This record gives sequence, C-alpha cells and structure tokens, in this order.
Amino acid sequence: MTWDERQRAMLAEMGHRLPPSAAAAQAIEAESEPEPIVVAAPPPVVVRVAAPPPAPAAPSSFSGLDLPALREAVSTCRACGLCEQRRSAVFGGGALQRVQWLVVTDPPDGTDDAAGEPFAGEAGRLLDRMLLAAGQRRAGDGATAFVTPIVNCRPPRGRAPQVIELDACDAVLARQVELLQPRLVLAVGLQAARRLTGLAEPLGRLRGRVHSWGGLPLVVTYHPAYLLRSAADKAGAWDDLCLARRTMQSS
Repeated sequence: MTWDERQRAMLAEMGHRLPPSAAAAQAIEAESEPEPIVVAAPPPVVVRVAAPPPAPAAPSSFSGLDLPALREAVSTCRACGLCEQRRSAVFGGGALQRVQWLVVTDPPDGTDDAAGEPFAGEAGRLLDRMLLAAGQRRAGDGATAFVTPIVNCRPPRGRAPQVIELDACDAVLARQVELLQPRLVLAVGLQAARRLTGLAEPLGRLRGRVHSWGGLPLVVTYHPAYLLRSAADKAGAWDDLCLARRTMQSS
C-alpha cells in the first residue's frame, strides 16, 4: 500500500514509523557517502606509580605463650595495617582453660574497639543469652566458652577484613585453639563463617550443617547484631545452637 505525504504525516504523529517513500529512497541513494574523518591516535600516556611499601611480616608462631602472654602479644601486634587505626586490639574473652565451645565472630565493631573486648554492647548481651540457653557461658567461674574475633583489630569503616589481615591473625587463633582445646567451634556471622569454612556462600547456605575446621566440628549461625535487627531469624539461630549442642554431645 502506498501513502501520500499527508497520510504519512498523520501516521507519524500517531507514532507509526513507515519506510521512506520511493522519492525519498531515491534521494537517499543519490546522496554520496561523506568521506571518513581520520583522527590520529593520541600518544600513549605513561603513568608512573610509586611501588607500595612492603607489607609488615606476620608473626609465624606464638608457640610457648600462655593465654595472658598471648593477650599481651596481641595488644602490641603490628603484623598488618589494621594496627594503625585501632584504639584497642580485641583478643577475646571467656574461660581461661579447656573449653567446650570456641565462638569465632566477625571483626570487632566500634564498641568492641573502644572496650578492647568482644561483644561489649547489646549484641554481647544477646550472645550471652544465646549461649546460656545452649548450656554454655563465657563469664564466671563456670565459664565453658571462649569468644574471639576472626581478626583482632577493627577494619576501618566496618569493611570486611582483607586476606592479608585474616592471615596475620591466623597464628593467634591457632594458639588459642592449642591452649583452650575446644570440642566445637561456633562461627558467628558471615565473615567468620566464610573464613573458617573456606566457602564464599551466603550465610543461609552455610547454616544447618556441620562443617569441619582443623579437625573440629564447626557450626555456623547468625551474628547477634543481625538478630537485633531481624528478630524473625532468632528461631533459626536457636536451631543452629541446638545443632551445635547435639554435635558436641555425639562427638
């Protein structure tokens, strides 16, 4: 079907796109293609970047140190860049001898950094209630658990710890395990869970099963700070604690 110019104008106003008319097509074909514009390539830009300073060496071992001496060593540790902006190194706290549960948590927050202790705020009070409900406690003469962060210094602006920072604290955690000889490890929070399981999966997929870390059974659960914001997941956290308790009893 052919359209005159008036019909084409009406259809264009309605949003219909039509092929060009025969006359317009001939005019388009008659037009000569413009010559391409050749632009010379700019000269390469060389950016000189100064070599970064070498990373400080992490201590290879804390063997031979008891728990108080290990705490003192951590307070002065300069194995990674996190020491430059910390207020306090957060060593951990709980039972001072053989424990049932080693609770490994996400990095310290601002409250922990100021106090020099893990879970110093409202999240810590919730953690204590969770542990007590599972038959564990981190304070008092009958303490059965020890709580320690996956890195001992707070990363700036709450970012996730970098690999070099995690590696630097591995020797601390290894010595804590040697001294405390836990029967089970509870990973609290996504960053601790991913580091100990070696799996980059969502927390929901890491929960509900028993992993292994260093020959010890490992159970993953939510961070108490998250549970304060998402109370609906407290039931899931209780399931995790029950799994941990059953696992320890059967080991």
